[in-house]
Amino acid sequence: MAGIGKVKLNVVVVDSDRYAMAAINAYFAWDRRTTVIFKTGRLEEFWDLYRTQKINRHPDVIVIDANHLGGAEQLGGAISRLRHKFPRIIVVCLAQFADLDLIHAAAEAGAKAYWLKDDIRLHIGWAVCACLCLDGDAFSVSSGVEAAGRRLAHRRLRQARTLPGPKQYRDLSPRRRDTMVLFAIEGMSHRLVAHEMGITRNAVSDNIKEARRILESYHDDIGDYPADMSAQEIDFMRLTALELSADCLQFLRNCHRDRPV
Repeated sequence: MAGIGKVKLNVVVVDSDRYAMAAINAYFAWDRRTTVIFKTGRLEEFWDLYRTQKINRHPDVIVIDANHLGGAEQLGGAISRLRHKFPRIIVVCLAQFADLDLIHAAAEAGAKAYWLKDDIRLHIGWAVCACLCLDGDAFSVSSGVEAAGRRLAHRRLRQARTLPGPKQYRDLSPRRRDTMVLFAIEGMSHRLVAHEMGITRNAVSDNIKEARRILESYHDDIGDYPADMSAQEIDFMRLTALELSADCLQFLRNCHRDRPV
């Protein structure tokens, strides 16, 4: 199994917003490199189940809703506890807005990333995998956190790396993009896509065929996907890709992150 099959990340999602948690879980599920092993609205529930050995896989990544842990002190304490128990864990903080106290606490406690939900959305699988490319103490922030974070007097924030934006497909028309979003991201059938967009099924098929041709022309990734990966799954991976550097993409292709932390 080549390419993305070599990256296997066990993910825990902690988010008190059930709708957000469901969306995050769905986006991770489409990405073969990530597997959500547990999701909860409370971090203590994770610890309870871990202590009783009801979670039998160690997490590689934990995604935390930073706004609902009770404040900066509680967020910092939660991150420190996780990093003490799992030294190699990647702690990602998601937030609804750029709270300076929370950002500082996350950087100080050793989180790997602090991203706004509106900046990440369906690109979260790619964003988490991009964290594997970060050296040592590097800290990743999304575009909405960049300006706020660099105003803070913290070394990791002053040197923070802004997460690349979504990959741009200039040749993909809005109509074809909308078709692919409904089909490959929302998971709708051709019939439902046709009904939603008010077009024929033949038009849906034509849009998907042409969109795939365009997406493929922007990617040198044919060897990156497992043999059993469907065309629809590959569509999802390409539509949600970030503008990562060639070095980072090559690193992910060669990465073996499949051992417990």
